[in-house]
Amino acid sequence: MTVRIAFDIGGVLSKYPAILRELAHALITGGAEVFVITDMRDHAGTLALLEANGFGFIPADRVRCAEYGRHGEGCKAELLRELGIQIMLDDFIGYVAEPGCPIRCLVMPDASRPYYDDSWITTGGEPEFGRRTYRKVTP
Repeated sequence: MTVRIAFDIGGVLSKYPAILRELAHALITGGAEVFVITDMRDHAGTLALLEANGFGFIPADRVRCAEYGRHGEGCKAELLRELGIQIMLDDFIGYVAEPGCPIRCLVMPDASRPYYDDSWITTGGEPEFGRRTYRKVTP
């Protein structure tokens, strides 16, 4: 069986990019299918953001933008079921509360770390989130 695992961007990949980049590489090398499921609204902008931050190795067809406006907090659960994801890592409890896959991991906020790691690249032109928009801009 091939394991399918998905990562959120904001507060997950953006908060722990070095650790999760290594994890994603190791998972892919080991045969897992790695996905990114975000509530950002623009797929092309999301791909550019991932590329700028060293996650461009995740295939574009495995990067999905959940439709918050249509499904609310169940938006990611819809995609998890559709894609057959088995493990999801997200920092927003609303997205992991509804069953969409067997293992839903809440990345607990670490108050000593910023939402965006100092190495995380943003330009202010990133796609909007379904629940909010980016605030930090990297000069």
